[in-house]
Amino acid sequence: MDLHEIEEKPLSQPSTDRVPVYSNLKNHKPQATPKDRLRLVGRFILDLVLINATFILAYFVRYGLEVGAEILEFNYVPLSDYFGSMVTFSVIFFVVLQFKGFYRLSRTVTFIDELGMIASAAAYAVLAMLVLVFLTRPLSISRLMYLYLFPFSFLLLGVSRYIARRIRHYMLLRGKGVKNLLVVGATDQATRIMQAIVETPTLGFRLTGYIDDETRFSEWIIPLRYRNGNPVPHLGPLNKLRELVEELKIEEVMVALPANMHQTVNEVINLCHELDIQFTLVPDIFELHVNALDLQQLNGVPLIGIKDNRLTGFNYVVKRVIDFSLALVLTLIVVIPMLIIAIAIKIESPGPVIFRQKRVGRNGKLFTFYKFRSMVNNADAKFNELLQYNETGGATFKMVKDPRLTRIGRFIRATSLDELPQIFNILSGQMSFVGPRPGLEREVVKYQEWHYRRLEVTPGLTGLWQVSGRSKLTFDEMVRLDIYYAENWSIALDFKILLRTIPAVLKREGAY
Repeated sequence: MDLHEIEEKPLSQPSTDRVPVYSNLKNHKPQATPKDRLRLVGRFILDLVLINATFILAYFVRYGLEVGAEILEFNYVPLSDYFGSMVTFSVIFFVVLQFKGFYRLSRTVTFIDELGMIASAAAYAVLAMLVLVFLTRPLSISRLMYLYLFPFSFLLLGVSRYIARRIRHYMLLRGKGVKNLLVVGATDQATRIMQAIVETPTLGFRLTGYIDDETRFSEWIIPLRYRNGNPVPHLGPLNKLRELVEELKIEEVMVALPANMHQTVNEVINLCHELDIQFTLVPDIFELHVNALDLQQLNGVPLIGIKDNRLTGFNYVVKRVIDFSLALVLTLIVVIPMLIIAIAIKIESPGPVIFRQKRVGRNGKLFTFYKFRSMVNNADAKFNELLQYNETGGATFKMVKDPRLTRIGRFIRATSLDELPQIFNILSGQMSFVGPRPGLEREVVKYQEWHYRRLEVTPGLTGLWQVSGRSKLTFDEMVRLDIYYAENWSIALDFKILLRTIPAVLKREGAY
């Protein structure tokens, strides 16, 4: 059978008779060729070179450009004295990447997921180096230089992975390296999986169809079709799996059967093992995410628990190191735009350039919150008059056409440039780059009991609700997203939110 015909017409219904056992199917799984192994070794070497280049770049910025503070003659340390630190940093970084499975990622992993893993590994490596430096050479070398390692390593490895992905996508779109995939299960979950595969050719799968003894789709599920309009075929019952693997040269199987079919799922998995083909199990467990799962076993029985990802202890220290280093670098980048905005505000209307306000931070602690002034001076005096126009339906106040906004204020609000002074809140530890937005005292006193959970973490410059609708969400929806963030924090999640914030700001959706 020609696989190219699959998208042109659905296969006829196969016979349900038992098929003979095939004993020559061991080669259906692509084996690692010398070329594959060479490519992996080349990737190892490239990443190690880039990690070492990161160290050299950080050294140049600190000692060559003297960014951060002037280097006096007696404080100068030659690069050769950092050789041991450079090797140690490279080894730690590489080991963390390996431990996180960075070199064993499946095709379904997104670029943002990869960036999250790079950021996490960079954070742990930098933190480990800062501890080692403090214990061994606390005064003789620049600790500031090690903070530069984080953004530079994230940038270099991120660009490297982006280029690699673009090359791989180019090859996949031309049919190079595409795998033949069969889905086991006619369920709603299977439909979502197949829809993603059909709509995303860069995943590198050629969907041959699905099998199941019966269709288990919900009534409202729309029949799935290929991009050319032809329906994705139902290839028959489950006992045709062995036959179809040989006939269609299947290289990977995705199992998406209901949770109550434990025995059938085990039989499918055992058959995949026997035929030596790759398989992926789609668990029928809702509202659970990979980062929140704690997988263990007891006497050979797998146990699934929930990790404690709360932002306390070591997690808090890691997040604080990331925030400080990013804020330090960002301050150098935005100092000129901030100066331009300050001048524009001063020219348009009288009053202070920086708006200061008391906000409620982590664990209910008050702090002074900084923003560029976007309203007329003494705007708070008109607050009670506008309270009836509140559009969030909760403790916070948002109004689309707030008459207190100046012309410059509307622009910097829409582009979120008014938030730039909060970099200084982040440097001081009062805020983080990612977290719930800090509330006003008058808002917090209106909280329901469950709302207070959003105060468990450090407030942030951006957060989940900003990239999930921004001001279009109701207050309760915002709080639910904040609580989810507090319970499921990870370095990778922080960087996904930061990356998703960029298009959210550029589109100006819900920003006012």
